[in-house]
Amino acid sequence: MSTNQSTSQPPDGISDEHVEPVTGWQRHASPLSILVFGGVIVLGMAGLLGHERDWRAAANGVELRVHSPEIIRNGEFFEIRVDVESSEPIGALVIGVDASLWEDITVNTMIPAAADEESADGEFRFTFAPLAAGTRFAFKADLQVNPDILGGNEGAITVYDGEELLAATDVSITVLP
Repeated sequence: MSTNQSTSQPPDGISDEHVEPVTGWQRHASPLSILVFGGVIVLGMAGLLGHERDWRAAANGVELRVHSPEIIRNGEFFEIRVDVESSEPIGALVIGVDASLWEDITVNTMIPAAADEESADGEFRFTFAPLAAGTRFAFKADLQVNPDILGGNEGAITVYDGEELLAATDVSITVLP
């Protein structure tokens, strides 16, 4: 036995407004989501959600350059690169990092490894081999921002010849949630 229906009935709960095509701005998804997404893209391209910078200092024949993020997000991995070049030989190259700069930051690796490490006068000091005049020394540290940092850290990175201060530059890292 077969039933022959001449008109098709929509399923229960489906009305004509569901069947008719949607026109104009009457949609289920809001265009606000596209605007918010576009805003995030514009902020990122403007450097407001993350930005790297070079800090420089020159004194006593030494040029110091520190490359690091200036703005970073909580929990991210990042690197700091320190370049030192001197017109005079340095007998015992020491790189000092203020403890306040690395507070609540995990240090994963440092290349090259220091011959000696110590904590003195509120900074971490890393001693390397002598540096010949006109030679460039490159030091890199891979780090991670711990979740409890709010606002950021700041401190100096310093170059010494043994205990003698040669050059220093202040570095600040803003940490966003």
